[in-house]
Amino acid sequence: MKTKHGIYYQFKAPSPLLMIWREFHANPISVAAYYLLAVIVLAMLLAPILAPYSPEWQFTDVIYLPPAWHPEGEMRFVFGTDDLGRDILSRVLYGAWYSLGYPLIATFIAAFIGTTIGAWAGMSRGVQSSTLTHFLDVVLTIPSLLLALVIVAIFGPSLHTVMIAITLVLIPQFIHSVQNAVYTQRAKEYVIAARLNGCSRSYILRRVIFPNITSVIVVQLTFALSTAILDIAALGFLGLGVQSPAPEWGTMLARSLDHMYLNPWSMLLPGLMLFVTVLSINILGDNLHRAIQQQERLS
Repeated sequence: MKTKHGIYYQFKAPSPLLMIWREFHANPISVAAYYLLAVIVLAMLLAPILAPYSPEWQFTDVIYLPPAWHPEGEMRFVFGTDDLGRDILSRVLYGAWYSLGYPLIATFIAAFIGTTIGAWAGMSRGVQSSTLTHFLDVVLTIPSLLLALVIVAIFGPSLHTVMIAITLVLIPQFIHSVQNAVYTQRAKEYVIAARLNGCSRSYILRRVIFPNITSVIVVQLTFALSTAILDIAALGFLGLGVQSPAPEWGTMLARSLDHMYLNPWSMLLPGLMLFVTVLSINILGDNLHRAIQQQERLS
């Protein structure tokens, strides 16, 4: 572009990531989910600073204390105390490590292993690919929570067992989605052209196929993270996951269920945090998937 002074300016097109962010930012619901999830993650990371008390401290003089807005509540316990006099707010903040932090770790480990195997399976042919496909079809017919229950029942309830169970349950889902996506992309014209140009299989996979299956991986990541959070909470609720006195949200819900009529507020905060976290992740993943697809159509 030439100005009146004869100076030329080069037009710089925005990067794909910037265009995806603009498309994503255009939806106020997705932006709200993004910032809400960011606040939850930040609260999890800063739990030792934000929590007023240790999650295991017991105040025997204020058992079943209602929240601060209740006429009988106290400001030093904003969300009240449980049946042992422990501060509910502190336990929920520390519990985010069990209910969000550990699912994040399990999801990323499963994503790395599953994506690697799925990419290999998608690029391979013959008996190996066919056998893996049929095996995954059988495994994926079994609900993830049932598989996790079987693994926990064999090795016993503990945090490490739950992490192993959730990771093993999520790996087949990543393998199946990535394998199908790679297999679909392998028949596209640009992949065939790259192969005819003499490009290696690893180059085609990294530089040609993977940039075009980003939306599939993003959707699978958000779906797997939601599944991991709900499965860990369900196992904790059933008494087969993270064991008390660890402040995991599902375990807190199970413990407060016995005192629901005496202490109903003890169920409010962990249940609300679980609902808001999973809802934010699903909204974020869905809108990010749409933004990536829109960018792929424009390019």
